[in-house]
Amino acid sequence: MNGDFFKYLILPLGLFLASIAVIFWVLLPLYQDTQAALAVKAQNLENLAQRQKLTANLAGLIEQYNGRAADIANFNKVIPSGQNIPELLANLEALAIENNLFLSGVEFKPKDLRVITTIKPLVIELKVVGSYPSFQGYLRAVEKNLRFFDAAAISFSGVAPGQTGAKIDQLEFNVTINTYFQ
Repeated sequence: MNGDFFKYLILPLGLFLASIAVIFWVLLPLYQDTQAALAVKAQNLENLAQRQKLTANLAGLIEQYNGRAADIANFNKVIPSGQNIPELLANLEALAIENNLFLSGVEFKPKDLRVITTIKPLVIELKVVGSYPSFQGYLRAVEKNLRFFDAAAISFSGVAPGQTGAKIDQLEFNVTINTYFQ
């Protein structure tokens, strides 16, 4: 009976306890590691989907930017990335010559703003000599120019009240113009 007791009770009980130990110390940690790996995989798949969506959005933005390259180039001409004073002077002088005016003086004054912005103003003080109709044409040409100009002040001299023999084509116009750059 001792052999039967061991054979029918102790051995199965020992194997049962051993299988429970294997389950708790081997299979349960493996199951938990597998579940953690599956959770990481699900998180990675979610991150991949978000990154693919961001990549598609970025590709759309790049396509939209490339589609508006001409608009951006025009904006850079309207508000250039620097003061470009030589180009600006040549442009203003060419407009004066086209309108039969003589550019007698020009002064450029960068304007310091207390507000921090990317767009900075540049004040231009011009003196042109010519007739009033020519000056009106000059202002229209400046207004239609691709670069953005803002006439801030205009004054003129050359004819005094009651003066006889004055040359009306020799009026001196003083113009303060604001332009902008990045």
